[in-house]
Amino acid sequence: MGARILGIDFGTKNVGLAISDVEQKQAFVYDTLKISNKFWTELQDVCEKEKIDKIVVGLPLSMKGEYTPKTEEVVVFTHELEERTKLLVETQDERLSSVEADKTGSGHGRDEEAARIILQQYLDRKNN
Repeated sequence: MGARILGIDFGTKNVGLAISDVEQKQAFVYDTLKISNKFWTELQDVCEKEKIDKIVVGLPLSMKGEYTPKTEEVVVFTHELEERTKLLVETQDERLSSVEADKTGSGHGRDEEAARIILQQYLDRKNN
């Protein structure tokens, strides 16, 4: 039985979460967590409850594929994520994921839909 992958769309106020199926082929919206003093506890609870074995974080690059101040924020976040969860953390180019999330009209929140898109792109790349 495979384990699930957690997808994250990091923001300074909200963090969108998506989760894969156990076959790691399909991504589903999961939740949006607020950045608060409870954030790390809530995230750890999700990882334990859903038996997460890897985390994929959207990496915001410029349209030219270059690092920006926002990219650096996410890099710092991914290091803290690895330290706190003791899980493997990978990144996935997230250019235009929020724009795409706005277009889907899925009825889900923008952050969790963006996380789903990021995770699905990662799964598609991994499975091809």
